[in-house]
Amino acid sequence: MKPQLLKINKPSGLSFNIFEQSCQFFPTPWHFHPEIEIVWMKSSTGKKYIGTSIEEFGPDDLVIIGSYVPHFYKNDSDFMEGKSSEMAQSVVIHFTEDFLGNDFFLKPENHKVWELLENAKRGIQFRKEFCQQIKPILASLSQLEGMDKLLSFLSILNQMSKETTIKYLNSYTITINNSEESARIKQVFAYMMQNFQNEIHLEQIASLVNMSESAFSRYFKHRTRETFSHVLTEIRIEYACKMLQDKEISIADICFDAGFQNVSNFNRQFKKIKKMTPLHYRQLFH
Repeated sequence: MKPQLLKINKPSGLSFNIFEQSCQFFPTPWHFHPEIEIVWMKSSTGKKYIGTSIEEFGPDDLVIIGSYVPHFYKNDSDFMEGKSSEMAQSVVIHFTEDFLGNDFFLKPENHKVWELLENAKRGIQFRKEFCQQIKPILASLSQLEGMDKLLSFLSILNQMSKETTIKYLNSYTITINNSEESARIKQVFAYMMQNFQNEIHLEQIASLVNMSESAFSRYFKHRTRETFSHVLTEIRIEYACKMLQDKEISIADICFDAGFQNVSNFNRQFKKIKKMTPLHYRQLFH
């Protein structure tokens, strides 16, 4: 099952798109698009598929999804079969990174919002309590016009950018602060992405950037807030998730292709990160 490229029609005279859905169940297929998307779930329950993550959703579920990240909201069977007494309702906002100009979010005052939009490529889940704080603004946004509409939307982005208790739904991107750091960390991640299917030892990756193993471990943990081994495992699990979307490939083959040395460790690490077994993930996806 491959995601479909969806064309988002922007209303004439508006710089971003907001629409409210109210239906028996959400009909949009597994899809992606260049626009960044904010989804506020007003009612209904089900599972949301964002990138390689599968999570449950319910009322006051709030996420921001980055450009070209495949996603899909599937309602529970009561909604799909018309047995629910309530409707599936949501508010969805679509906008591009440059909807206010090419460099608006690169201004110093907007740095935190720029970081939010960059990190949205991982899919960001907000707390229900945070959603309840800002939902009066979300609920009134479609009723506003002109500058009032734009300022309210910027207020939403601003508050999202300052929220610290968030959950990333997929493997992360790295925020780089200067060109020297950019070259070094990019070299590390390029090597990891090119070689994760093979064994990678700490000694190898440390010598790549002319560091001792202990110095590299401290450096990597400081830049990513995670250990090198954890990040490598996450990269392998994300790759495995993509492979599991093809039900013709055996789980054992996926395990070894993703760089794991044995199936039991693969199952253990997968369950630790995704909170389910590889088989359960495959069953949920299909």
